[in-house]
Amino acid sequence: MIETCRLLIIPYTYELVEATLKGKRELERALGCKVSDEWPSPTYAKRIPQKKEKLKQHPENSIWSRIVIEKESNTLIGEIGCKGGPNDKGVVEIGYGLVRQARNKGYATEMVSKLTEWLLERSDVNKVTAECLDTNIPSARVLEKSGFQLTDHKDGMCFWEK
Repeated sequence: MIETCRLLIIPYTYELVEATLKGKRELERALGCKVSDEWPSPTYAKRIPQKKEKLKQHPENSIWSRIVIEKESNTLIGEIGCKGGPNDKGVVEIGYGLVRQARNKGYATEMVSKLTEWLLERSDVNKVTAECLDTNIPSARVLEKSGFQLTDHKDGMCFWEK
């Protein structure tokens, strides 16, 4: 588990993925916390069955995919993780999402900064990258505030690294 002053960032294990697929109440029982009505987003929900199959084969990979719990309300409010583990050059790409009600409160910067710090402390990670649409100003600000540098911009996408 990774912890910040306001957030718990926990591995999204095979068991938690299974609970998610069974429904909100089952996930709440498995986690011991509330789950926001807005979670998972439709985009993230589409990835969950594929995530289940990958974790069934390699349960240890749950360290690369995490869910985010806001401590004060004890509520699951988002997800963050890597698009797979580090490649042969030690590069990982991160992605993240928050429910609408948790946005504009500094949570995204808090979770991106802390996960990036954790990743860069690992011996198998040399660089963390991210990308976002050039129209996604809030995500770009999160990456800037988290110490990422804009390295490229093409085809409507911004590419970042730290």
